[in-house]
Amino acid sequence: MKLRKKIAILAIIGATGLFATGMSDVSTLVDKINHTNDLKTRSQLIEKLNADILSMDKKELPKAQRFVNANLKKAKIVKK
Repeated sequence: MKLRKKIAILAIIGATGLFATGMSDVSTLVDKINHTNDLKTRSQLIEKLNADILSMDKKELPKAQRFVNANLKKAKIVKK
């Protein structure tokens, strides 16, 4: 019985770690997006950010969305 409990606990911890994306990852991606000037790179980073947010734990999701809305700068498009 003890072995089954230990295996179940390890499985839960492993699955949680696999799918959980922390706020530090979101913060890092937002910082990279804000500091890039290349629109193609920016687009790729935004897609990665979106994928990371979709895979976040439901408890951290609202916090991450508020962080992104407050800190993500809009792209400045210069027309010539």
